[in-house]
Amino acid sequence: MSEQDRPSPEPSRKPPAALKVWSHIAAAVCILATAAISLYVFYSRGLTNLYGDGISHMEGARRIFDSLTPGYQEIGSVWLPLYHLLVAPLEINDHLWRTGLAGSLVSTAAFCLAAWFLYRLAFEIVGTSAAGWVALVGMLFCPSMMYLASTPLTEPLMVCMTVLTIYGLFRFQRSGSMLELTGASFAALLGTLTRYDGWFLLPFAAMFVFLARPVRIDERFRNALFFCCLAGIGPALWLLHNAVRFGNPLEFLNGPFSAQAIYAHQVATTGFRYPTDGSLLLSVRYLLADLVLIIGPWQLILAALGFILWLFIPHERSRRSVVLLFLVPFIFYTYSMAHSAVALYVPTLFPHTYYNLRYGIELLPAIAVFPAFLAGRRINGKARPVLLGAVVALIVGSCAYGFYKGPSQLPVVVESVKNSPCKSPNQQALIGFFKGKYDEGEILATAGEWPCLMPEAGIPFHKTISEANHDLWLQVSHDPAHLVEWIIRGEGDSVDDLMRARPSAFKAFELVERFQFAKMSWVEIYRRRSG
Repeated sequence: MSEQDRPSPEPSRKPPAALKVWSHIAAAVCILATAAISLYVFYSRGLTNLYGDGISHMEGARRIFDSLTPGYQEIGSVWLPLYHLLVAPLEINDHLWRTGLAGSLVSTAAFCLAAWFLYRLAFEIVGTSAAGWVALVGMLFCPSMMYLASTPLTEPLMVCMTVLTIYGLFRFQRSGSMLELTGASFAALLGTLTRYDGWFLLPFAAMFVFLARPVRIDERFRNALFFCCLAGIGPALWLLHNAVRFGNPLEFLNGPFSAQAIYAHQVATTGFRYPTDGSLLLSVRYLLADLVLIIGPWQLILAALGFILWLFIPHERSRRSVVLLFLVPFIFYTYSMAHSAVALYVPTLFPHTYYNLRYGIELLPAIAVFPAFLAGRRINGKARPVLLGAVVALIVGSCAYGFYKGPSQLPVVVESVKNSPCKSPNQQALIGFFKGKYDEGEILATAGEWPCLMPEAGIPFHKTISEANHDLWLQVSHDPAHLVEWIIRGEGDSVDDLMRARPSAFKAFELVERFQFAKMSWVEIYRRRSG
């Protein structure tokens, strides 16, 4: 095909050459102020480091340098490594580790980046400053996002990588620049090393790259292949890591600590199945109920109106189609709840409790950006300020109503308080014991079983041995007296299994404390006999 025969790129109305200086400054100030105030409000009330997953993330990051076997081998099989690698340097500081503030700072930074680039995307894709501000207000004034941005959880970082990927893809669609495509591909790669949602996004994003520009078919294939090869490095590395580290490239999917294995154990021991298991329709219902609870009904209505407007402007639809990628998490979580052993409970539906409410927050960019279409140039000039004021008032009013009963009453905060492992009797019993009696020596304990003990009692992880220290764990099974001073043995955990299998190896240890809890569970503490 000759150069003359090549289809010309679809003409598009360019937005203004640059955002106005006042808009840049005002947006940056709003983002930084909201992020800083949110972190202060929740941290000052002791609410930021309550989620069990967040506490475990802090342990995983800290172990990279604070361990008897520091470094690469402390990276596990299930949780993807990027968040831990970003947090680990901050956790050199004991205060930042023990309070979880190291993870909170990374989440807050990710929140700021996501808000800024969503603001830029809405402005550039719609072509009005009002559109950028509608998206920004929707992103910033979501109480659940404010809270999660102050916690050591991976969702804010995933939201950031998704926004960066989609912004880069839009820029590529508009300019055809390989530099823009490279940036989007690299952001997608980082997303695949943050959460598995990032893996699910790749085929949809690759299809967008293929269709984005009206160029020759071979060029479309080259662009899509380039995106897949660069972004696909993340999943390839993780499969290789699992193969090398655990002898099974799918260890994260079917290994003993995978969601599938945990769910299978739950079904085998309790017979209880997740209500969404096997049902896509029920999964959709639970996810929608979650969105109403943590983002709000008015925001969903505004997003639906913006989506309808997108549908009814055909010549703009193609240029704005990149925002549909923000809806991919809805497909991912719906499928995962029905077929991949993922649970999400909302208090309005059976079993009327709180669990994994935060999953819905990954749809916030979609719910924030679709109302921006209501502030486009097609809206009458006189009507636009009125409409803009109404949209912003609804979002800000919903935010104010969310905080009406106080920060601790937000559903995601209620969940973190209810489900925090540090409030459980066994954790509190161990913390109280070791705070008063621990003096020195290594502690043998099951990996991940007592996540609150070390930060609460101030015991460094290089004073512990668990399955994570693979070679040392094998040595302990033969000669524990030369390696450990203390043993924490919980009913049915790996230490319990080890002591039952090799009782003679533990004759040098004496029981110094036993805690009995409800439902016949117990925890025992042993110490090596002196002399």
